[in-house]
Amino acid sequence: MQFRRALGLLPLALLLLAWYVAVELKVYPTILLPPPAKVAMVFVEDWETVLSNAGASVARVIAGITLSFLLAVPLGLMIGRYQLLDTMTDWSIQIFRSIPPISLIPLALLFLGIGDKPAVALIFLAGTWPLLINTIFGVRGIERTLIKVARAARASEFLVIKDIILPAALPAIFTGLRLAVGGGWLTVVTAEMIAVKSGLGYMILNAQLTFRSDLIIAGIIVIGAIGLLADQLVRRVRAHVCRWQEGLTASPE
Repeated sequence: MQFRRALGLLPLALLLLAWYVAVELKVYPTILLPPPAKVAMVFVEDWETVLSNAGASVARVIAGITLSFLLAVPLGLMIGRYQLLDTMTDWSIQIFRSIPPISLIPLALLFLGIGDKPAVALIFLAGTWPLLINTIFGVRGIERTLIKVARAARASEFLVIKDIILPAALPAIFTGLRLAVGGGWLTVVTAEMIAVKSGLGYMILNAQLTFRSDLIIAGIIVIGAIGLLADQLVRRVRAHVCRWQEGLTASPE
């Protein structure tokens, strides 16, 4: 298992090698493509800048995705459970989920101004749709027999949702959460380039204006690293919460 995980580093190692070779061959001037060692020095000399901006981005994503979770999961459980709600909301969901959150940046700036609010609002929108849709499909995938048995035992609707529907839908909810975190992370970087004066997106844009290509690449590396850590965190929480599912589904051997 450890060997297989180590194989995941192979593409990164090849990319690093290609980067080093391109620098040595002077494919681009060093002001555009700095050597790996110079980029590494950013984490020594400018670590405070990188850390503060990364912290600002992470805080916005946590706020936006938390709001998405609190709205989308209960709403998805209700829509998946009740056909009338599904009929009433299906067209609206399909329309609004097709609108890229980035296209709403001008409106967010008009209504919310410059600062954290527009960024958090856009992250909220980016995270809501994958969470909502996966929750709905998670509820729809539950075996009818389980609900019929609960009904035969005269379980209340609240108990059916709490003890049967919610636990059975958790794997799908966590899949939606993984997608929501990824979408929120992409959205915050873009929003910070336009609507915010801090964060990794702002740092990268500001570095471009000052010809700091080493800081740009360092920012990109941090974005990828935090995205990986966030995904791994969600996967570990899912494995713990849904450990009852182990052995019941197909998984790579």
